[in-house]
Amino acid sequence: MAYTIKYLSLQKAELEYEVLLRGGSAGSVQELRSQIAKLTTPAEDILESHLEPAVDLVAVRESLQKSQTMLASLKSRFDKNLFLRTENLLNHIYHRSNRIINIEPGLAEQYKYNCATFNNQYRDITALRPHAISDSPPEIDTAPIAVPVTCDRSLNSDLAKLKYSGKTCVLSFIQRVNEFVYARNIGKDRLLQFAFEIFTDDALHWFRCIKEKVKTWDEMVALLRQDFGQRDYDYRLLAEIRSRTQGELENITIYLSIMHGLFTRLSKPLDEQDKLEIILHNIRPCYASTLAAHPVINDLDTLKRICSNYESIQSRQSLFHEPPRVSSETLAPEFAYTKQQRVNSYFNNRTNSQSNNYHRSKGFNSNFNNHPGTSRMYNHSYHKFTQERPSHVNAVHVAPGNSNHGSTALNKYCPRCRSNSHTLKECKQPHFPICFKCGKKGIRYPECVNCNPEHSVSKN
Repeated sequence: MAYTIKYLSLQKAELEYEVLLRGGSAGSVQELRSQIAKLTTPAEDILESHLEPAVDLVAVRESLQKSQTMLASLKSRFDKNLFLRTENLLNHIYHRSNRIINIEPGLAEQYKYNCATFNNQYRDITALRPHAISDSPPEIDTAPIAVPVTCDRSLNSDLAKLKYSGKTCVLSFIQRVNEFVYARNIGKDRLLQFAFEIFTDDALHWFRCIKEKVKTWDEMVALLRQDFGQRDYDYRLLAEIRSRTQGELENITIYLSIMHGLFTRLSKPLDEQDKLEIILHNIRPCYASTLAAHPVINDLDTLKRICSNYESIQSRQSLFHEPPRVSSETLAPEFAYTKQQRVNSYFNNRTNSQSNNYHRSKGFNSNFNNHPGTSRMYNHSYHKFTQERPSHVNAVHVAPGNSNHGSTALNKYCPRCRSNSHTLKECKQPHFPICFKCGKKGIRYPECVNCNPEHSVSKN
């Protein structure tokens, strides 16, 4: 039996509830009636109240008191208009009571009292109905089931996202509809009523042609697959799956989720080992060293765990930085890291030797680097002067012609021949005494009177 509500006959409290329930706003009676005329959602389609159960129970009790007063007037003197208003108010109470869900134990007694009062009043209004109607009085369920709201106005706005023109993948559309039905808890038979809103262009022409042949949404989906599905869909999709590699910035979790979506589109599902083989070939090569340490990978969950652990380690490495330097704001400078200087004596000796030889060839003093007035050091590695002092003074002087340090034509010198063309070791002249300082033949340097005048004085 339908419990139709004529909203324009309701009083302000009940009318305001019906308007606010449908998304309207409060106002005067005229404004409420103007709004309710535009909000055409049927009462039976709204299954949940927007108010708390305690508020609704108090309001229902107040409405029952109004209907009880009106019934008393009808019993004393019957009036058709008053009868219709009373019946209309009871229909409002019926729908409002059934929208109260999730009732707490402390409010259960009040809810049962309201239900019992309503049942008694409806029996009375039925008895007073002209031309005695023998319909059994309605009974309000004392244990209502929690059902989410399915408002046509919000449903129409969401259906705009489910448009199908017949030019896109039909399986994608069917999957989206199934998800929408599950999320909104809408019956598929009710969804079939909105088919004219869902289909557009070629799909709308198709539906107008077959609408007489189908009775349920599932029957229509079967025809939709048959008429809009591609014959070689699985063959082509499997080729796309095999070529779908992991993107450069795509983490393993997102990639596996996308591959799962592709696998579910196949009408003939692949087994787990085939899926694992495809994914192992398509993931990034950077996982190879990590996967090599786990030769046995039997399922996708294990693969996901190993690759996710690798990504976590790489993320931590990218965030590593050297310890900060000590500053004036450091709270515990004694615990700060102090960088240790590495000293390579061989490299420093070789650098100083090459620098001295270079400046000697250019006419500079051989002790250019060690001169007290010199504040710059020549660096052969970069061929430029650096504005820093040497960390230590090299006290070892490398003699010209020392083959241990790779002598060149610049430091070759033969003291026997007084020539720069070869070294003493390479000299082919016969051995004879010579003063290595002045070059006088026939005498050695310790006995040379030219270089050691004290020898001439001692002989005299």
